Amino acid sequence: MKTVIKMVVNYDIEKINDALLDFYNATGINMDLLREDFSPVSGRPRADIPYCRCVQQTGAGKKACLRSDALLLEKCRRSRKAQMQICHAGLVDAAAPILYDDVIIGYIIFGQMKTDTDFSALQAYLAALGLDAGEMESHYTGIPFFDSGKMQSLSNIASMLVKHILLEDLLKPDFDESIQKAVTFIQENLEKELSVRIISKSINVSKSVLYKRFHACFGCTVSEYINTRRVEHSLELLKKSDLSVEEISRRSGFSSASYYSKTFKKLKGIAPLKYRKNYRSK
Repeated sequence: MKTVIKMVVNYDIEKINDALLDFYNATGINMDLLREDFSPVSGRPRADIPYCRCVQQTGAGKKACLRSDALLLEKCRRSRKAQMQICHAGLVDAAAPILYDDVIIGYIIFGQMKTDTDFSALQAYLAALGLDAGEMESHYTGIPFFDSGKMQSLSNIASMLVKHILLEDLLKPDFDESIQKAVTFIQENLEKELSVRIISKSINVSKSVLYKRFHACFGCTVSEYINTRRVEHSLELLKKSDLSVEEISRRSGFSSASYYSKTFKKLKGIAPLKYRKNYRSK
């Protein structure tokens, strides 16, 4: 069973909705803020896109939209980076993770844009959904068009919005000072020996308090948190170096290569060298 770190997060819903509305007013593009489990935060009504509304009013179209969003977010979760894809109905959607101390605490997702003005390639699919080609072409024409340059600018604006959300504490982990100190201490000492005793002594709290606060904030034990952070630390070494598993495990703070490999596979569902091979084959 995989260990999943889920921070307890507080949201300033009113200010979040204001920020999302500002993004829409500036770009004409819908944006949503999602929790770590992909559920929506704001509950703010999305601006109506007649093309998408018609597609989603069909049973098959609605299911395809849900699958498309789920696939995009899962790609974003696995890569821990912004992702973009063309949906089943020919529109572009994008998503980006929001990270706090290297832990994903939410996502932004935006889209329903077009990068192509040619409607003909979509006619057969829309006809299969039982939709009128003339009506759908009219709706398609009204969707904002973004060339590659504008898409990059839009991505930059979205990145700035993520930074604004974090800097203004519109969403933030429900940390007390002791947990913040513990998280910082762990991150700065991943390659060294770490234990509950060492951490609790360094931040001057009891071991029992540390156990309880970690479980309340992250839903996992201290050791599970440490292992997750160490595995995440090892990813860059796997991607950007040719170091052996033994050396990577040592630099990431694991006691042995076998324990590192076992923990990595438990968390990522794949062996370290297989992860490296897959990453480099992309």
